[in-house]
Amino acid sequence: MIRTFDHASFTVADVERAVAFWRDVMGFTVADVSLREGDWLGAVVGVLGARCRIAHLHGHGTHLEFIQYLETGGADVTGPPNRPGTAHVAFVVEDIEAMTQRMLGAGASEQGRITRCSSGAAVGLGADAPPTVRYPG
Repeated sequence: MIRTFDHASFTVADVERAVAFWRDVMGFTVADVSLREGDWLGAVVGVLGARCRIAHLHGHGTHLEFIQYLETGGADVTGPPNRPGTAHVAFVVEDIEAMTQRMLGAGASEQGRITRCSSGAAVGLGADAPPTVRYPG
């Protein structure tokens, strides 16, 4: 039986860049950034010989993990949001336009635009709903 949610994890090309963005722009606190290696790591992630830099950040009631594979890194598969396996995180913010500009100024890129939802459970949400912005990492 599940007791509680622990964390969400994302593979990134540059863990230091991801940490800087989520710390400096998004207001998270860095709990740990460390090298992980050994047979146990390859066994748990399913990539034999894996060496990783892993960061754990906490903020806004959320625990995020970022993993950079070193010698065994794969090809970048960043693509459109309709690709299976794509994920996102969402936050409620006070001023969506200001937050969007802050994120873009720090290297994020727009994927969509701020608009008003006209279908489903979120009908009517708009300016106070988050835009789709890709963070650098």
